Amino acid sequence: MFYDFNSIYHNGKVNHDKLIGVDLAIEDERIKTFCNHVTRIHKDDKVNPLSINLNNIEGIHRTNYYDKYAGSTTLMILSLFNNGDTFSNLTDEQKQILISIDSHYSGYYGGYQAWHKWNNELELKEPFMNVIENNTKDSFEVFQYRHKLKGAISAGDRFTEYPLKTELDLEYLKKQFPTLEWNYLDSLIFTNKLDLHSQFKKDYSFIINSKADLSSRLFSFALTRKNEMKYTTI
Repeated sequence: MFYDFNSIYHNGKVNHDKLIGVDLAIEDERIKTFCNHVTRIHKDDKVNPLSINLNNIEGIHRTNYYDKYAGSTTLMILSLFNNGDTFSNLTDEQKQILISIDSHYSGYYGGYQAWHKWNNELELKEPFMNVIENNTKDSFEVFQYRHKLKGAISAGDRFTEYPLKTELDLEYLKKQFPTLEWNYLDSLIFTNKLDLHSQFKKDYSFIINSKADLSSRLFSFALTRKNEMKYTTI
């Protein structure tokens, strides 16, 4: 399935038990997800119990917002499934790609103290420190731009040939990570037909006291800044 805040698209029968969201702050308690967003306003706000989310576990909310894990969901997942060789066999360019996702590096250059805590706990600091120290924030941004690492993925429309379209440089990524299974991604982007499953109302808002103050049924919710939130409702 593909989710873009406005809609969800699918290419077959939907089985909620088999869905796993990635970087998705989903409120639907039937769906498992990996996520790194802050999903509480008040410390007692409910969160999805099936979400693997460091900020949920740590009890991050508006008051202690700057203690959050502000890093990449990709690196969190790689850390959780690290078998000891996951990072040691990476080239410097592969490492630079990985810490460019979600601009994971930026907390280091911004003097963000929680960045060091979380990267130590996830055992990310040691394998990536040499790349970070050999670059600057500006050089990372140039690297991101050159290789289109912040390129969007979006649903196609009647003017596009494929069900999904992306600005990412997939050929570059395939060259850098040749042992990954790319066939599934290719089939999803280039061949599988996607049908509209659900549509949502999207809203940005200044902060309220609690998620409970929202009268509509939430599908996704995240604090995008300490005093701002982004959410979708069913």
